[in-house]
Amino acid sequence: MLTDDIRDYAKRSVLCWLATCSDEGPSVSPKEIFACFGKDRIIIANIASPHSVKNIQADPRVCVSFVDVFSQKGWQLYGDAVLMRAGDDGFDDRQAILQAMAGEAFRVATLWDVTVTKAKEIIAPSYRFNPDVKEADMRDGAMETYSVMPRD
Repeated sequence: MLTDDIRDYAKRSVLCWLATCSDEGPSVSPKEIFACFGKDRIIIANIASPHSVKNIQADPRVCVSFVDVFSQKGWQLYGDAVLMRAGDDGFDDRQAILQAMAGEAFRVATLWDVTVTKAKEIIAPSYRFNPDVKEADMRDGAMETYSVMPRD
């Protein structure tokens, strides 16, 4: 389910957006520490998200979205999330990956394990309305807009 293309965009994205459901309606919140795990999972550090915890306990269906801001492409991944804690089977392996990403900035005490069942590509409208546009052109334009230069 997690293709090389999905993994590539996940690595290039600064954060992901976790969409959950609640009685009040949809809720979306940014998550800065996440990674692909195994063939069909996204793992996300729970740093300070009590509303996401509550929503997922009530309804495990989620959508995880991430976009490379320079290429303006990314993915929406749909599936079910489970909150994992120390002592849960598989927690230590997942937590070690996320904690290495967090470094000393945060303690990853709990995390979400999302089993991905559906993936949908995100593409900026420029690609659809201008079939001749290339990803390199989009990247160059975004770098100019944000006044940044690529790292060698």
